[in-house]
Amino acid sequence: METTAVLQRDPAAPGGPALRIGVLGPLDVRLDGESRTPTAPQVRRVLAVLLLRAGRPVPLAALIEELWEIDPPRLARKTVQTYVYQLRRALARRPVPAHGPAPVPHSSDRLETRTNGYLLRLRPEEVDLWDFERRIGLARVDLDAGNAREAAGALRAALALWRGDAFADVPAGPELASRISRIEATRISALEMRVQADLQLGLHGSLLDELRRLTAEHPLNERFAADLVLAAHRSGQRATALDAFTRLRRNLVRELGIEPSDWVRKLQQEVLSADPRLGAPTPAHLLVPGRPARDPATATPAALPRLTQLPPDTPDFIGRRRELDRLLALAAPEEEPERRAAPRIVTVLGGIGTGKSVLAVRAAHLLSGRFPDGQLYARLHSDRETPISPTLILRSFLRDLHLDSVPTSDGDPAGWAEDELARRFRDHTAGRALLLLLEDAASARQILPLLPGGSRSTVITTSRVRLPGLPGAAHLTLGPMSTEDGAALFAAAAGPAAWPPGDHPAARGIVRLMGHVPLGIRAMGETLAARPMWSTADFAERLANERQRRVELRSGTWDVLARVEQSCARLPHPAGRALTVLSRSAPGAFVVRDAAQLLGVATSTAEQLLGTLLDHHAVELSGRIPTGTREMSVPSFRIPELIRLALTGDPDADPEPRSPTTPGRPAAYATIRAGTEAGLPDPLPPLGRPA
Repeated sequence: METTAVLQRDPAAPGGPALRIGVLGPLDVRLDGESRTPTAPQVRRVLAVLLLRAGRPVPLAALIEELWEIDPPRLARKTVQTYVYQLRRALARRPVPAHGPAPVPHSSDRLETRTNGYLLRLRPEEVDLWDFERRIGLARVDLDAGNAREAAGALRAALALWRGDAFADVPAGPELASRISRIEATRISALEMRVQADLQLGLHGSLLDELRRLTAEHPLNERFAADLVLAAHRSGQRATALDAFTRLRRNLVRELGIEPSDWVRKLQQEVLSADPRLGAPTPAHLLVPGRPARDPATATPAALPRLTQLPPDTPDFIGRRRELDRLLALAAPEEEPERRAAPRIVTVLGGIGTGKSVLAVRAAHLLSGRFPDGQLYARLHSDRETPISPTLILRSFLRDLHLDSVPTSDGDPAGWAEDELARRFRDHTAGRALLLLLEDAASARQILPLLPGGSRSTVITTSRVRLPGLPGAAHLTLGPMSTEDGAALFAAAAGPAAWPPGDHPAARGIVRLMGHVPLGIRAMGETLAARPMWSTADFAERLANERQRRVELRSGTWDVLARVEQSCARLPHPAGRALTVLSRSAPGAFVVRDAAQLLGVATSTAEQLLGTLLDHHAVELSGRIPTGTREMSVPSFRIPELIRLALTGDPDADPEPRSPTTPGRPAAYATIRAGTEAGLPDPLPPLGRPA
């Protein structure tokens, strides 16, 4: 789990107020033993967000989004300021009168006002969540050193801090809900480690009832089920052990359609054959203090388990034959591994909806037989379009490989802890032939710590942004689909509704209206399949109207335009604002000078913005346009159709008026300048004649 942001000492002098904040259960704020817990739900929400980002400025916009998501009230800013004032009163050494000018003393003011935001300062010992994480870190070190007794004690103390669900009485917005989920996952991980420590201490008999309860509460958790199998076997209850495996398999097949992992199936076979290596270790009461307990069943094995984590392949994979052949040629280990000193890296690049993941998954399945040591998979963006820390991915990989007893820094793990995890991962994967599929990478910085050791492995990663900084990487860029492949994909998605077959002119017209992007093509095919009263020609005629096309792209479970908008939200602010203006003002091809005039910026600035948009596949080259000057032609650009539809307003609305104070320049320029009014950095120059 990500450790909380860098913590700084409270500005109060030594001997200041004894503050304790409990979040592992209902929110509980105590100052000098007196309860200061806010009663208003929204105030508790603000405190939760500030606490989870303690030591870092929290933008006001982030608080507004957490409180109201997409529909904030008109006075949202002032309302948040009121909530923060109430928090200041709660955290002050002496309560501030509700009326009157009495200020909060600076020495006890833990909430600092920053430019367009706030910063909360807390000590590490003042929050039970950080105490919990610290104890888990110590336990991991003890487990790694074989000190099961100390690890079990630290884990019991950590788990005893829980009073219920984390932030139990705090209404969860998007950010808080995501963090609560990760905190709960860390609690489960701590519980798994404590059971492992108890097994190493020979406490299998006393674990049986607890493990029966845990497997009932977490029916898909392979670790709890395997521990029950082992504890029951050691207690002489082989029938209970085998029944635990049977129930796990039934649950996994019914709920997820998958079989138990190889290491769990291997444990079942060892139970069936009464493998002597499953024998119990020395009971805890016979252990010599200070001497590590050795457990052959839970010690790190010489051979790592073979994992097969690839997502399911797409049954109706259509088109992209040339790109698939190229990807297989780049990723397949044709030459001798000894000629390389590092794993092979292949990146699949392209804009939103171009089918990068579908292509990469198909290639990974075709190549899986060449990697006998298994395949690992990770998605590198969360559902809220934020990059996932490499630390979290590495911990997941190491846990899946049974190497999760890793050291954790007592201080800030954001520095050396990630390096330590990456070193451990490289060490244990060196010499093995692994295939890693990393989906939706944000940068090379996110990928580099995840590279396995040795030269026998291959890493395939997809991304919507260009990835400089990956040494020796081969790149494959996906553009729009061909009309023929797009028509075939549309026909396959529409099924019997696509009649005549996919080569019908109406199907090809729908492909063109979708900008030849597979995401839109498949979505429209499935829409037609759900509308038996329409023919392909009827549907094409409906989509020819831009307003109706936008309605269909937002309908159903796909909501294609919402996914496109989320993708565009990743863009840096200046480039994102520029893309919105260009989408609304340049429906066809345009050149750099056109962009400069539409944005009201210098030509050099327009080139920089277009370069950023090209890096993110948010604009595409459209050929060259003759100039009739000494420079015979210049490159032209075009906004991809789905992005244009997502960012353009109502096509039937009146066009934007031109600003009376800036002749020849659209009022859309205000969109670019809006960032300054909101307190955002704006690198664009003031209004003036473009260069």
